Formats: sequence, structure tokens, C-alpha cells
Amino acid sequence: MITNSLEWNNLEDSLRRQAKGLTHGREICKMIDNIRVEVTRLSIAEIDARRGKKLAAKEILRKINDDIELVEGYLLIAALIG
Repeated sequence: MITNSLEWNNLEDSLRRQAKGLTHGREICKMIDNIRVEVTRLSIAEIDARRGKKLAAKEILRKINDDIELVEGYLLIAALIG
């Protein structure tokens, strides 16, 4: 789980290393790419929040963390399958 967009880079590297070489690693990497797009949206929302505009960052962050948990679950299943 992340608390802001800056934490994504380290977690992304870790998830990609885990997905490398797994049976469904390419599919999991596509999911990670989709999360990266959402993190970009989060970064923009965080900037807007600092400028005093409407805050959507919390909702985007919640969705990203849900997606991260899903990817971590898929990584576990893919590792168990072999």
C-alpha cells in the first residue's frame, strides 16, 4: 500500500521483480502498468489539492491501493502455480 504517489516507484520495482519469470508474469505486468497510469492521475490530483482545488486524491489513492492488493494476490497465486 502507498500513502502518496511518490512511494509508487519503489513498490513498482518490487512488484515487477516478483512478476518476472512467473507463468502469468506478462499479464501481471500489464496490471502494474495500469496502476502506473492511475498513479499519474493521483499525482495530478495531489498537485491540485495543494493548489486548493477539489480533493479527489483520496478516492484515487483508495482505488490504487485496492489494485495493488489485487496484484499482490495474483503474484502469490502465480508463484504457487509455478
